[in-house]
Amino acid sequence: MTTEAVATKNIKVLMVDDHEIMRQAYGMLLNTDPDIEIVGFASDGQEALVLADTLSPNVVIMDGRMPRLNGVDASRIIREKHPDMAIVLLSAFDDDEFVREFLKGNVKGKAYLLKQSLQSLSDLVQAVKDVAEGKTYLASEIVAKLAGTNNSQESAFLSELTEREREVLDCMARGLSNKAIADELFIQPRTVERHIGSIFSKMRLQPQPKAHARVQAVLAYLLDTGRLKEGSKPAEDDNSVIGAMGMVR
Repeated sequence: MTTEAVATKNIKVLMVDDHEIMRQAYGMLLNTDPDIEIVGFASDGQEALVLADTLSPNVVIMDGRMPRLNGVDASRIIREKHPDMAIVLLSAFDDDEFVREFLKGNVKGKAYLLKQSLQSLSDLVQAVKDVAEGKTYLASEIVAKLAGTNNSQESAFLSELTEREREVLDCMARGLSNKAIADELFIQPRTVERHIGSIFSKMRLQPQPKAHARVQAVLAYLLDTGRLKEGSKPAEDDNSVIGAMGMVR
């Protein structure tokens, strides 16, 4: 299902959460938006895999931690089978490894939101609409946590990249492997590795695990090019959607 189809049709959403009250509450709220249609509910990751195949939603809203199969693993499997299916991970956890694992591969059409930080229904609705268009949408806390305090510096370092390095970084943002990048740019895999090493060095992302550096480089690139949407920052008092419903967990 392509993003072009989304522009003229309702955004079909599959809601996945192991707590029925949460599934129904989110479903009821989202159904009030004229552009969104809830087409199904799943209680865990395994059920989500089946319904993603049979219902072909544009967007899957997935709880992070669930029995049988968690949201990150279910999202990965769904995207392997349906690369254009957008995912909104709605979690109470901001663990670095959990977030990085979710963002592995193609970040296009992915959103990571924190339940406790949702300020209004419009935050969730906007995330659904953005990922349906292929955008990346992250809670502001997640962006700050992953990119760290040096995010503005990393963005400034992007200006030091050569045209070829920016092409490589763009391919990385689209989730391409080093081999796929080499094929697309008609260069050798070792040349790709050298370019990536240079990118990490110029963006001051060394030394750290390559997977972590890759995520941070992509985040900085998406922010710099305006392709990453940040959620609204939480207010001082707790006016979050979940808090208002008395269902924070």
